[in-house]
Amino acid sequence: METSTPQNPLSKNPSTLGTPTRNLLVDHERQSSGDFVSQCLAIFRQQEQVVTHYFETTPPSQLLFYIASKKSQFVETKTLQVARYLNMRDNAGLLPLQHLFNHLHIVDDLVMSINNHLPPQRPIGWQLLSQNKNFMNLPTVGVAGDAPDYRGIEQSLAATVIQFLGVACYHHDRGYFVGHIVGYLFSCSVSVTQLVRLLQELDETLKTQVYQLAIYCAQISEYALEKRIEKLLITEVNSFNKQALRDELSVLVQYDLSEKEALFQPIKPLK
Repeated sequence: METSTPQNPLSKNPSTLGTPTRNLLVDHERQSSGDFVSQCLAIFRQQEQVVTHYFETTPPSQLLFYIASKKSQFVETKTLQVARYLNMRDNAGLLPLQHLFNHLHIVDDLVMSINNHLPPQRPIGWQLLSQNKNFMNLPTVGVAGDAPDYRGIEQSLAATVIQFLGVACYHHDRGYFVGHIVGYLFSCSVSVTQLVRLLQELDETLKTQVYQLAIYCAQISEYALEKRIEKLLITEVNSFNKQALRDELSVLVQYDLSEKEALFQPIKPLK
């Protein structure tokens, strides 16, 4: 896995994390655009602070383990712990999933490599397909902090990863993202001509790494996301063998090659 000297990704690529454009982040039915944008900016500032603090205070030997260091606060980790407790007689069935949690440094490597190769681009924004569910456990806005469906920053693997590509949040019945086009590859399928054109211009290696990153995050999610993942890269930008990329992930986590199919497909949720 390609890596380079660690640095604060938020400061390295400021063009990917600019101020959300007002006309891209408006929900007229729920609240005023000004309030909504201010809450999105507040989330971005929180993310910026925690990432900056990590890179300023963490020993050099640990800088490559940002995602891995957050594992204990992810909702996916808590879900796995509950599943293990409720399934004490058959924990062997959870071993492949635990193996993925134990190798989150692979996610760190992918995030760092992607971040170091992002082409300059003005931030763009859009609504995320959500089907009235906060599938990626994005930070919530317009929800009280003590509400059951409230989510803060970095409370899931996907939400922690996507903050390096832009700022995302969930509001009532839909998600929003503003940042680099790569975040769109990670989040949902493409339906806008401008976005398709931007995706076509991306380096092929960059797109394959984003796909692997999304697959890894989806595999340990509490939801079955395989259909959404398959829509990540549409025909216009999907010229690589996705199964080969899944197999490569199995090798990276040093998992038994005879079990690679069970490791990365099918993607099944923990109930």
